[in-house]
Amino acid sequence: MEPQRVAVIAGGRTPFIRAGKAFKDLGPLAMSVHAVKGLLDRYQVDANMIEALAFGTMVPDPGKPNLARELVFETGFPAHIEAQTVASYCITGLRTITLIADAIAEGRIDTGLAGGVDSLSHSSPDLFREPSTGLSMGEHMERTAKAWQIPRQRQDELALSSHQNAVAARERLTPEIFPLLGEPNDSGPRSDTSLEALTGLRAAFDPDHGTLTAGNSSPVTDGAAVVLLMSEEKARAEDRKPLVFIRGMQYSAHDPADGLLMAPAIAVPRLLTRAGLKMPDMDLIEIHEAFAAQALANVEAWEQGWKGEPTGPVDWSRVNVNGSSIAIGHPWSATGARIITTLAYEMQRRNARYGLVSICAAGAMAGAFLLERESQKRSAS
Repeated sequence: MEPQRVAVIAGGRTPFIRAGKAFKDLGPLAMSVHAVKGLLDRYQVDANMIEALAFGTMVPDPGKPNLARELVFETGFPAHIEAQTVASYCITGLRTITLIADAIAEGRIDTGLAGGVDSLSHSSPDLFREPSTGLSMGEHMERTAKAWQIPRQRQDELALSSHQNAVAARERLTPEIFPLLGEPNDSGPRSDTSLEALTGLRAAFDPDHGTLTAGNSSPVTDGAAVVLLMSEEKARAEDRKPLVFIRGMQYSAHDPADGLLMAPAIAVPRLLTRAGLKMPDMDLIEIHEAFAAQALANVEAWEQGWKGEPTGPVDWSRVNVNGSSIAIGHPWSATGARIITTLAYEMQRRNARYGLVSICAAGAMAGAFLLERESQKRSAS
């Protein structure tokens, strides 16, 4: 059997809200139910079509370790939907999409849901530290920023761009969000921030010599996100037009001593090489902004060919055009589905051919996705 092409049909999420605020009394299961029901209701998807569900979280509800299976029961979905829960830090959302996409590609299922959730209002401080080193992610990133000589000003400029793009995109992003508890939008994007305000913030992880601040780092956030995947054949039978197809996926890992959040330097070049493409072929690029310094260091690594073939130059006008994690927020396990959703809809709006996703993760790991959309001109030929 030839592999089935896997289509992203739709996606959506809760608003992403700063931890300790409006969603502080919601657990991960409640946010997940809202996201999943919101997606199926908005896009009129019969739950009986869903054959499998993969969902991830780093902060599970107490006594509910298999959150995905509880999600099936809590939503009142058919009990035949098999479900599994994943935990892989910030690439958790990508991992769940991979599980469902692989099952579709191999013909085991036709339709599935994948996503993630985290209630960082309820997280332990230990989750922010790398178990193998005892250092926080911010402390690790300070070391990397110094090693790669990433200027503070460039980090603040990237953070400002994230906010400006997210604010400008608010109307475009609204259809992706299912309001919850009176919150219609993400709490993070700020229209009043400025380079001067960001420059005035104190270093958060190395008070004397650091460049990472609360302003150029992603905030601690609560939220859930989910995507609907189908085989190309199933989508055609259901008369649903795919947003994009998943062209390729790549994961990587290395020694934390080489940079805890630098594994995208391996995953992205490998993915592009396998596809026979270069960075200039990418119409849109989504780089998860765990820290501005992380995005900047990995771009330098790609362009230099630090741990793979040089990718070609990155056109920053194509990067995170709707803002990313610094402005929008980062509920760890939800970020993968959030980025895939936003990129897929933006590719549709622009009739873009290729979209690239890069996400770093604790444990010195990373995930990268290549999305492809057949342009109207190409489809007609």
